[in-house]
Amino acid sequence: MDSSKSIPTYAIVGSGKMAQHTAKYFDLLEIPFTTWSRRAEISLEDAIEPADVVLVLISDDAIEQFVQEKGLSDRHTVVHFSGAIVSERAVGMHPLSTFGPQLYDLETYKRIPFVCEKGSPDFRDIFPYLENPTFSIATDDKPLYHAVSVMAGNFTVHLWNKLFETFSTDLDLPAEIAIPYLEQVCRNIARNPGTESTGPIARRDRGTISKNLEALGTDPFGEVYRAMVTAVSPQPNHPQP
Repeated sequence: MDSSKSIPTYAIVGSGKMAQHTAKYFDLLEIPFTTWSRRAEISLEDAIEPADVVLVLISDDAIEQFVQEKGLSDRHTVVHFSGAIVSERAVGMHPLSTFGPQLYDLETYKRIPFVCEKGSPDFRDIFPYLENPTFSIATDDKPLYHAVSVMAGNFTVHLWNKLFETFSTDLDLPAEIAIPYLEQVCRNIARNPGTESTGPIARRDRGTISKNLEALGTDPFGEVYRAMVTAVSPQPNHPQP
């Protein structure tokens, strides 16, 4: 790092995946920081005392109460990475990505966009050494932003896990044979965002859709299939060309 450039000092609160990935990112950039979690051998006060910025990377439901009870915003700039929470005591800066158990390399971390709240402190002031692209939205728009992000990122994980499990458990197929399919779907989406999907719903193949639903039977994923048919099928008031 350029020692002539002043940067804030940081403390990371939490021990989950988000905290682990953030610590890894900081390590790769040689940004010093302290950490604290409920399993730490030092007190919260000792961990955050030298920090200008405290990153509260815990579950969404616990953020506001934790910041308030500990009085963090009285002495520090407090930042959370939740895409849904709006707090008067902490700045919201959401990394638009998914964070699994495997840590990433530096280039992967640097490509992650951060979606911030309009009217909040500037991302570059809080993280002057991070080169991530940044965008801002109104706080009133965060629930919708987070809802569609959850559907795209989290729901697809459940769908692919369902495929892998069904292949290996019910069909005696190696789950890994679907990996090229998964990779091609992701490539197609990345190359042509917004391009209409393929398959029976896109083609309006009602017979095939009915057979698919019959095969799923009482499986809860049958309701997921039905919901998707309803969600993406052309509506009567919006005729398709």
